[in-house]
Amino acid sequence: MFLARPVEALPDSVVEAGKADGFVHVCEQGALMFGSDRREPSNYRPVVAVRNDGPRFVVLPCTTKDSTNSADFFALDDQRVMWSRPSNDRTSFAYYRYEVVGGERLKAKIGVMPQAARIDLLTWLKSRY
Repeated sequence: MFLARPVEALPDSVVEAGKADGFVHVCEQGALMFGSDRREPSNYRPVVAVRNDGPRFVVLPCTTKDSTNSADFFALDDQRVMWSRPSNDRTSFAYYRYEVVGGERLKAKIGVMPQAARIDLLTWLKSRY
């Protein structure tokens, strides 16, 4: 299996942005490196869109595994995301290692972040690089 080298910098479109796009989508797991080694395979994974670059999106993959104490994850709680369905008090976490996926790999929008959370997310992401 081919593994890409770790990316050492954010794309210019992300660096120059003042806030993230902030839509939470369901993404085909096959389009992502994050989570590809799960014991129980999953067809889809939530992602937060950071920037839309035409037909491609810079996204942050998400997990529901409790990552509260890790600086590599950004908590997506009910104050930071307005979910399309009740979250059942379960917090998701966005991982800092961005991935670029084709727009056709993104399916339904399942949440949206308010302006302040979109700014916080991008500020946090930039601090990781």
